[in-house]
Amino acid sequence: MTRKMQIPLDSRLALCASFVRKGTRLADIGTDHAYLPVSLAACGAVCSAVASDIRKGPLENARANIIRFGVEDKVRTVLCDGLDGISPDDALDIVIAGMGGELIAAMIKRTPWVYDSSRRLILQPMTRAGALRAFLCAEGFEIIDEKACVSGRKCYSVMLCVYDGKVRECDSRYEYLGRLAEDSSDEAVRYAGMIKGKLKRKINGLIKSGDSVSAEIYKKILQELENVSGEETE
Repeated sequence: MTRKMQIPLDSRLALCASFVRKGTRLADIGTDHAYLPVSLAACGAVCSAVASDIRKGPLENARANIIRFGVEDKVRTVLCDGLDGISPDDALDIVIAGMGGELIAAMIKRTPWVYDSSRRLILQPMTRAGALRAFLCAEGFEIIDEKACVSGRKCYSVMLCVYDGKVRECDSRYEYLGRLAEDSSDEAVRYAGMIKGKLKRKINGLIKSGDSVSAEIYKKILQELENVSGEETE
């Protein structure tokens, strides 16, 4: 008998889930325990889901949760690296969360079928979010929405992206803050403060190491961000 339990998602995964279109086919890349696809399948928010991971251990945990929450008819697992084992028919909405921004960019770059306006990419980089934004602009993806969330003691960005083939400029403000630069929510303000704090610490480190040329480059970037509110955080 299908159980009616729900998996409580932390704020990071809940924000990713909020961007998933109702009734879609979902792929969750790097699924770990499959909390996101199982939660969405259990409440009927998606018609099907593929939960993929590069490691066997997490997939075993994922399968256990799929069975536990009675969604075997909606969620299946795939052992693969990134999107390499995912078919275009598997997913219209694709979540890639919990990885570095450059790794996410590499996964997208080697998957031609995601360059398609009917699909949505929901991306949550743990590091190098700026590199990911720059990649998306250069590759013709528009970030149509972006929100920040706080999970534990850290602040993260989640981007909702669609391909339209238009190459966009990515100035420093957009690279470092994206659409969050225009967001006055507490989470976005905290995110901006985190980014500015990191830049100041980087500048101080460069000055101490004697690299004044690089320090000046980052000082100019910081100046471009100074008009965005945000209290500096670790």
